[in-house]
Formats: sequence, C-alpha cells, structure tokens
Amino acid sequence: MSEKNIIKLSQNPKGFGEVADELEESMFESVLPKQHTHSYFEDEALGLYIGVWDSTDMTETAAPYACDEFMFIIEGAAKIKNNKTGNIETIMAGESFVISQGYDCQWHQKGYLRKFYVIYQPQEIPEKPVTEHVVYITENSDIPWQETSDGHRKKMLYQNNNQGFTSGVWQSKAFTTGLINFPYHEFIYINNGSLICTDEMGIAHHFNGGDALFIPQGTRCAWQVKDQVSIHFTQIK
Repeated sequence: MSEKNIIKLSQNPKGFGEVADELEESMFESVLPKQHTHSYFEDEALGLYIGVWDSTDMTETAAPYACDEFMFIIEGAAKIKNNKTGNIETIMAGESFVISQGYDCQWHQKGYLRKFYVIYQPQEIPEKPVTEHVVYITENSDIPWQETSDGHRKKMLYQNNNQGFTSGVWQSKAFTTGLINFPYHEFIYINNGSLICTDEMGIAHHFNGGDALFIPQGTRCAWQVKDQVSIHFTQIK
C-alpha cells in the first residue's frame, strides 16, 4: 500500500496564525510585518514547498525572485513592481498567478493578505527568468486551448527553465478513471465545478469550487467528474 495521500488544503488551517514566522529586517523596505506559514508538503531535495501564508502590510526589498512560485490570493491584494521598468501589476483576491524565478521585482502590499503557495526552488539557478512580468493563470488568457489525447482540454500558461514546473488551466466534462499511480506532483485549485478523487482505500474525497488539493507523485487514486470542472494546476516533475 502506498504511503502517499490526497491532501486537501484549508484556507484557515487549525492553529494557523498562532506562531509567527521569524523575519529579518534586510528582507523588507518597510517595518517588519507579521507573517505566518502553514506547510502542507515539503520536499527539500526537490525544492518543493506547498502551503498557506499570510502577512500584514509590507514592502519587500527589491531583488530577483528566489523561486518559481504559483500563488492563489485568498484574501487581500498585492502589487508587483518590475524593478527594471517601474511597471506595477496588481493581483486581487480570487486570482491565480506565477512569478518566475529570477524576475527582478518588488512585492508591495497594503493591508492583510493570505494565499495558497506552491514554491519550487531547483538547485540550478537560471541565467535569466522565463518572463519579466506576472503570469496570470486564467481561463481568459489569449493562449489557445489544446485538446488532450484523452478528451480534455488545457492551456499551458507557464513552464520554467528546466521544464520541471508547469502551470495552467485544465477543463473536462464527465469522465471516470480507475486507480492510477499519479505520475507527478500536482497542486489543484478548483475554479469551477467539482471533482472526486478516490484513494486506494476506496475513500472518496469530494472537492468543489474554491477548494484546493495536492496529490504527491506516486499516489494511487481514481478521478471522477460527474458534470464538468475547470481547475488551475501546477505540476512538478
């Protein structure tokens, strides 16, 4: 029997906010904020970290971004400044986006913010970022839909330099699979519709719009969509 499990992420995990993160003044141009992190999954060898994070208002020190990171804003808003051009992009609650490792930018935030995060820090640091702007993970992107070989459709919206971190949108109508060994790590945010993941013990895990889950590579599970579903995904291989 596999030791891998389907992990449901809560927007407000038990005990979240009780122990503050340790911060250094050099990390900020503002006064030190108060931040909390709840980790759901860590693989230090791979450089993969998944969880929930929050912060009071702050301005980070301007610097190249240390990782590839997918984020979904649960509450609040952030402004990401391009340090080369001065252009500022604003991300609001309910939006998914990726910041590329090496992007020279600065995080500005007024008020409280909470997010889901998927951090990927490969050992090999890229010579330059894949993009020098925020990549929005949205069904409304101008990138065309691709039809998959198994009858679904997707938009591949971001892939990092070593092709180990991919993010996009995936949609499907009704389908059912048998038990499979999941081929990669995958974070999923259910944007619309519903999804049932059944583990190897026969326990069905139900996910609806607004839910987030993580499936570690090698997890044995079956998938079912009874009507239709649209998800924002990040895959790590």
